[in-house]
Amino acid sequence: MTGQGNTWVLVADAHQGRIFDVEDAGLPGKLRHTIRSRPDGSAHDESGDLPEVADHQKHASMHRGALQQSTAPSDEAEHRFAKELVRMLERGLASNAFHHLVLIAPPKMLGILRENLGRGLAARLRASEHKDYTKTPDRELEGHLRQLVAIWPS
Repeated sequence: MTGQGNTWVLVADAHQGRIFDVEDAGLPGKLRHTIRSRPDGSAHDESGDLPEVADHQKHASMHRGALQQSTAPSDEAEHRFAKELVRMLERGLASNAFHHLVLIAPPKMLGILRENLGRGLAARLRASEHKDYTKTPDRELEGHLRQLVAIWPS
């Protein structure tokens, strides 16, 4: 064990996300949360550990931010889902559930996630990879996680 602390790895696309908890570099990751996107882009945590973020849905639709009026509904839902994933990460950060963060997503979703990270999450971000591993079984994904969760300076 390296003593670097645990890392949360978010593996996501526009429709689903999985958060793995890697306790220390070199150890296998444990699936902590499975999050699915609803048609409107709101999120549902199937593990039930994180509170629903539906209360933010009204604010997300009122404050479109970077979304333009011409944005297709599927793009709007993708942006909303990404924001909800970030809110779930923020809740984990607030409860000190992780020390480091890794993001894995297709290029478009990775960009949306990164632009929505607050300072606290951005400070914990150690790596990101533009790949779509959402359909990769957990056991296969473990090898990829080990490569990404390296030993980082404190």
